[in-house]
Amino acid sequence: MNKFNKFLKISFVSIIGCTLLLTGCNREEEESSIPSEIVVSGGDISEPEKLPFPVNTCGVRLEKAVERAVSLSPAATEIICELGFRSTLVGVSGYCDYPENLSVQSVGSTENPDINAIIQLRPDAVFTLSALSEREAYALDQAGIAVLTAAVPTNMEGYTVLYKEIASAFYGKELIDSQKDVSRALQAGKDARTTLEKAAQTVEPYTFVYVTEKLTIAGTDTFESAVLSLSGENMYMGGGYLAAGELDCAAPTFVIADSDLSEDEIYDNEQLSDLLYNGSELRFVNSRCFERPTARTAEVFLSLTASTPETSETSETTDDTGETYEYGTTDEGEYW
Repeated sequence: MNKFNKFLKISFVSIIGCTLLLTGCNREEEESSIPSEIVVSGGDISEPEKLPFPVNTCGVRLEKAVERAVSLSPAATEIICELGFRSTLVGVSGYCDYPENLSVQSVGSTENPDINAIIQLRPDAVFTLSALSEREAYALDQAGIAVLTAAVPTNMEGYTVLYKEIASAFYGKELIDSQKDVSRALQAGKDARTTLEKAAQTVEPYTFVYVTEKLTIAGTDTFESAVLSLSGENMYMGGGYLAAGELDCAAPTFVIADSDLSEDEIYDNEQLSDLLYNGSELRFVNSRCFERPTARTAEVFLSLTASTPETSETSETTDDTGETYEYGTTDEGEYW
C-alpha cells in the first residue's frame, strides 16, 4: 500500500512537471512571436493639409472663395482687377471708372447703393471702403451676401493690409510657399507696398507740405503724408489736417497741392505764397492718387521728378556727325 501511494505521488509530480514545461514552452513561443518594436509603414506622416477656407477677412467669415463680386468702392474695384479677379465683378459703383471698359452693371454708390439690384445679381460679397447703413447691411446679410468693409489706410501698413484683406476673399489662406508659411493674400499686400516704395526711389530726397482741396495741410498721421514720406519729409509735424493759414514752418522743397486747386488759390493764401517766394516749388498732384489707394498711387511721384517740356509730337534726327537728337513741340507750339 505504501509502495502504491509512493508511486501515485511520483506520477502526480511528473505530470505537473510536464505540464509546467509544456506551458513554459508555449509562453516562450508566444513571447518570441511578439515584435520588440512596432513599425508603421505605408507613407509619410505629416501635418494635415491646411485648407484655404474658411477665412476671416474684413471682420467677416467666408466659407468659400468669392466667385461673384460687387464693388461699391473705386479703390476696391481697381485692386480686385490688379489681383487678376476682374472676371468676378458683376456690379460696380457708378464712380468706378478704372480700368476702362469694365462693362459691368452700375449699382449706385456706397452713399446710395441700389440694394435690390445688388441682391438680384446674387454676388457672394460686396466690397466697400465706407460702411453701409445698418438697414442696407441687414438686407444684404439676409440675402446671404457678405459685406466686406475694408479700412481706409492712413499709413503704409494700412495700405498693405488693404490689399491683404481684399485678396483674402479670393485666395483665403492659400500659401504661396508652404516652407515659408506665407499666404498669397499677404504676399499681394507686400508686393503692392514694394511697388510703391520703388516708385518713391525715383525721386531725390526732399521736404514738403501737402495742401488738400480744402486748403488744409496734411499731417504726419495721414495717408498723403505716409506716401510722400517714402522719399521725403513732411515739414508740418502735427497730426490731422491744419488750416493753411495757420501753417508755420520753413520753406520746403515742394509745396505739393491737390490738382483741383488753382495757382491763384495757392498764391492767395499768405502762408503758402510766402513759402513759394522763399524758394519752394509748387507741384500739383492728382488727388485720386490718395483718394484711391491702389497701384496708381505711385503716379504721385511722376509730378515730383524733373520733367521735360510736355510735347504733342516727338521725332528723331541725325546730324552730320552721326549723333541722334530727339525734338518735338510743346503744347504752345514751340520747338524744344
